[in-house]
Amino acid sequence: MSLRQISAHVHVETAHLGSNNSIVVGTEGLALVDTPHRPTDAMAWRKTVDGFGTTRFVVNTDHHPDHTIGNFWQGGEVVSHRGTRERLLHEAPSHDYLAGLFARIDPEAVALLDTYRVRVPTVVFSDALDLHLADVHLELSFQPGHTANSLIAYVPEDGVVFTGDIVCEAGLPSFQDSRLWDWFDAIEEVASYDFDVLVPGHGEVADRGVLERYRDWGREVVGQVADAIGRGVDREQASAEIRFPDNIHVDTEDYVGYPDDLIEMFQRRSIERIYEDLRERPDLAAR
Repeated sequence: MSLRQISAHVHVETAHLGSNNSIVVGTEGLALVDTPHRPTDAMAWRKTVDGFGTTRFVVNTDHHPDHTIGNFWQGGEVVSHRGTRERLLHEAPSHDYLAGLFARIDPEAVALLDTYRVRVPTVVFSDALDLHLADVHLELSFQPGHTANSLIAYVPEDGVVFTGDIVCEAGLPSFQDSRLWDWFDAIEEVASYDFDVLVPGHGEVADRGVLERYRDWGREVVGQVADAIGRGVDREQASAEIRFPDNIHVDTEDYVGYPDDLIEMFQRRSIERIYEDLRERPDLAAR
């Protein structure tokens, strides 16, 4: 664990497999931003969090398992965009999928699956919502980007913005749930905030400079797909040949990552998504 205090009210853990996990500490309780992917990390995280006080809110920045599985082991009300609730209600990972995944990334958690359930948000919003903890608050704003139901969380008292996977310092996440125009627009929206510290979905806590680096990584892969389309390469061939570095799902010195077949699926679906969006909107290659 490498929990770090990044501002007067915010503590961030960046060492978990999956999303970064944050604690916002107010005089009237805590708000968490995203929860651990591995159940054993989630249970340990609960003990850490309880040391700061009582959790009132758990904010999910999107519906993906690496942001939401740990909801089950946390206190408080789960809060999200309404689209995240719908995705978790109707498209949550199956028992068999989780059993196979946990067998690789968290073997001790396989035995927990009989009691685990998907904990869906009970507080949802369409456009914006404020969560108040007395001396500090979070401003939640709907912002499609990494997914159609992504959100941005902002602590104005500290100048801290939480982007979820709208921006990642570690590298590019999957594009499979994105639309390319939203992907670029969301980065511009983050840039419009008055912040000193950016907590990305994955990777180290950063400053405003991460936005241009992240935008450039996206431009690079979009440019490769646009070039393939220009040369008459079909979608299937492009998705078989074009790859971008995956620094999010792979093994590291600290943890075992996803199996190769899942990483390959994410890559293929990402390139297919970009290909389809560029066929619809060729102008996006110039973003």
